Amino acid sequence: MYNAVILFSLLPLSGPDAGEYLAVLPHSATVVCVEKQADAQANADEQIPILPSEPKRQTVAYPPEQPATAAPMMAAPIKAVASVAKTNSPFAAPEHDSSLVRVAGILEVPKRNHVILAAAYQSVLTSLKTEQRNAEGHIVTGSDGQPVLIPIVEGMRVFKDQILGNFDDRELLCNLEIGECKLDVAIAEREKKIEVEYAAWSYRVAEAELQMLQKANELYEKAITQIEINKAKLALQQADANLRLQKYTLEEVKTREVIASEKEVAKIKVLINLRKLIAPIDGIIVKIDRAEGEWLREGDSVLEIMQLNTLRARCKVSAKYYTPDMVDGKNVTVSMPMVNGHTEEFPGKVVFAHPKVEAGDWFEVFIEVENRPSGHSWLLQPGRDVSAIIHL
Repeated sequence: MYNAVILFSLLPLSGPDAGEYLAVLPHSATVVCVEKQADAQANADEQIPILPSEPKRQTVAYPPEQPATAAPMMAAPIKAVASVAKTNSPFAAPEHDSSLVRVAGILEVPKRNHVILAAAYQSVLTSLKTEQRNAEGHIVTGSDGQPVLIPIVEGMRVFKDQILGNFDDRELLCNLEIGECKLDVAIAEREKKIEVEYAAWSYRVAEAELQMLQKANELYEKAITQIEINKAKLALQQADANLRLQKYTLEEVKTREVIASEKEVAKIKVLINLRKLIAPIDGIIVKIDRAEGEWLREGDSVLEIMQLNTLRARCKVSAKYYTPDMVDGKNVTVSMPMVNGHTEEFPGKVVFAHPKVEAGDWFEVFIEVENRPSGHSWLLQPGRDVSAIIHL
């Protein structure tokens, strides 16, 4: 609705009713007084109404009507600003369903599923081969019954405790043979009972001699002097001490020698295993850094293994609406678009919610996701962006 405004303008007297004009205009209109007829055409181009020269009242509508093809004026700037402000906000307000938290993140491989095998000693990488395995993981053997060895390549599937390569261990193998020989000698010494048997016979002889001397004295008084009897008693005590010593040597000293030899052999075997590249997890080989025949220093990486059956998504949750204890341990549904256009969903779980709130009022959560195989690969891939719903 327009407000009526009555304007009067004094013009030069040229008629009896000259100078009396009335215009009804909207409140937002601007009126310009025109004194010359020549300005009328210019004002018409600007679509500004001109008061008529006839001595009568006339109602003027302003703004002038627009052509039917002109686009109507939109009066919704407030909604547009509100929409932009909501989009630019780092965290949108929670959905009406307070039992769901929508987040986004990037997939990565957990540390325990990403292993780098390196050289334990300075040595030459003499072999980078492994035994061939079938789909079930069983070793394939040749006609001679020995495992079939194949070169290591990227993308190869490996199994836990599988030997993937070997460093020069000839010196250690020689030391192992020496240690095993010492162990055999120690075991033989422990099982040998000749010293114990000899000491036992000596004890019985000394005991019999003493008994004989004492019996002779009983039959014939003073037939044997006391000095001889004391010597016989001393010989018996010496034989008893020697018998106990031989038994201790057999049971304690020889046994300890065997144990020491066994530990020495075990130590050498550990050193030999350190010269081997053994897969600590099931997975696939994603990188090979060295080749056979290279001299490696201690700590030089040789190859990398990844296990992709479980991945981890790092996501950010708004601290304005949620706390770490609200999402920690909750079940998650992870979604990722596939290359063919459809979206796959995967089960997951929040395994860690960081207690520290970062600048911008957010905290980080780790979501472990169960991956699914797709042929010789996996559906989820490290580095891909995913969206997730945390079920509170």
